[in-house]
Amino acid sequence: MIAVYIALMVCTMTPVIAMQAGADASVLIWLVFALVLVKALLLVDHFMEMKHAPAGWRLATQGWAVVVVTVLAGIHAVG
Repeated sequence: MIAVYIALMVCTMTPVIAMQAGADASVLIWLVFALVLVKALLLVDHFMEMKHAPAGWRLATQGWAVVVVTVLAGIHAVG
């Protein structure tokens, strides 16, 4: 469980460190999109305890992040 906490903290700190290192805003946006997906998988599997749930339930709970990131990425790409 501690590894999940550390992974979530790293996912949270990475964009801040990248920003302080001078990363471009576009790179930061795509980095955040990718890390949202990683964090969603970790949260659903470990904190919602869906790791051993039926595949349909697990897919539904993890799928929201993919849908949200896809929509936001599409809006970002168009705008």
